[in-house]
Amino acid sequence: MARVNRGRAARRDNLVEMSGQDAPRPRAVVAIEAVASLAFFVLIALLAARVWDGARGVTAWLVLAPAALLGYFLADVATGLVHWFCDRFFEEHTPVVGRLVIFPFRDHHRDPRAMTRHGFLELTGNSCLAISPVLAAALGVRLGLFLDGALLVFTLAVVGTNLFHGWAHAERAPRLAAWLQSRRLVLAPTVHDVHHAHGGRGAYCVTNGWANRWLDGLRVFERLEAGLVALGVPATDAE
Repeated sequence: MARVNRGRAARRDNLVEMSGQDAPRPRAVVAIEAVASLAFFVLIALLAARVWDGARGVTAWLVLAPAALLGYFLADVATGLVHWFCDRFFEEHTPVVGRLVIFPFRDHHRDPRAMTRHGFLELTGNSCLAISPVLAAALGVRLGLFLDGALLVFTLAVVGTNLFHGWAHAERAPRLAAWLQSRRLVLAPTVHDVHHAHGGRGAYCVTNGWANRWLDGLRVFERLEAGLVALGVPATDAE
């Protein structure tokens, strides 16, 4: 058992040593993300065309406006759930998911500005890979104008979340980004600072931060964490 624990500690130490280093990424990973990104933009164009085709008349736009707001809000909730789970469960040395999924989230707390040095593909590739199957499935059925519009905004926001998150950490955000931040249309630095100021607890939603007030106020993540721990899901020992 001691040997196993030493092995885990060594793997964890190796991952910590990697933090803050912008090492070249494996070509296979870059290739997969590139293909996923291409697939995403093709699929989102098809969905956008379907929405545009159905947006005839004032009534249609009155349907699309609340759909867009709902999609954007749900994207904030969804990315918050992923952020919370990857911050609070499993370890960086957990087989399979540790290096690929958990490590980037934990490393972000060690070097929050590292993501500002990443390119577009690195920031959005994983999201494209995750969301493209959802888009492909949705295009196979008729959802109606409201759900199509909500899904269009939801998927665009999910893919854009790491860009918004990175802008919140940038020493100087692009002018358009700063304008959007000042109007709380994307994640603002002051909103996201709460997450890092409280040791990575709370304020997990990083698309626009709209859902943080409600989810934190109702202690949703705390209750979910307690429930999953009770079911035997391994909570992290990292603080």
